[in-house]
Amino acid sequence: MPAVAVPAIGTTALGGETGITHDPPVVASVAATTAADLSANSTVSWAYTQPQGRPQDQYRVQAQNSAGSTTHYDSGWLSGAVTAHTVSLDDEGIPVAATNKWVVSTIDTVGSISSEVSANVTYAWGDPQVTMSTVEGVTVPDDARMTITQAANVTLAWSFSDGGNTQSAYRVRVLDSGTDIELHTSGWTSGAGTSYDIPFTFSHGMTYELRLQVKNNYGVRSS
Repeated sequence: MPAVAVPAIGTTALGGETGITHDPPVVASVAATTAADLSANSTVSWAYTQPQGRPQDQYRVQAQNSAGSTTHYDSGWLSGAVTAHTVSLDDEGIPVAATNKWVVSTIDTVGSISSEVSANVTYAWGDPQVTMSTVEGVTVPDDARMTITQAANVTLAWSFSDGGNTQSAYRVRVLDSGTDIELHTSGWTSGAGTSYDIPFTFSHGMTYELRLQVKNNYGVRSS
């Protein structure tokens, strides 16, 4: 009669895992970058292990307030074995001058889910402020309503402030006041310059809206 091997009580014949439950993956060493990168990006990283060596199949990253009571960002479950995830705090509305809690969880290739592991990370990325100073060399009034006296070669100047941070880029747009249709944009232009010669021909009798936005050296945008 042929010999038959019987697994020990309390183990499975496949994988050597205890009981009938797959051992879950383990997440550790959650961290996030805080250095300036001009795009307001923070890269969240973690370490992944699974007792039987199964690879990571999915991951999920969340950003919460430090108390964990408010979720600012949720990546949802994403496929992949990567152990890093980059998020633009500015694009996702995550506070850039606060302590945020990053929460990471993973799923292995048989569907076992890890516990959530978190780390509090403090950001001090500033709050850039910009004020239009002059148009055509004339001081912008408090109500920001002006009459342009020339059709072309109009120069907009502004002032920037953000503590010890610096301006890294600016964007100037011309909109039709009645429809909000964009008629001209400088696009995001790198630099600390605080004036822009608008290459647009303004029409007599029309009302336009000039919109200005800047980024600081962390990539955080002004309003």
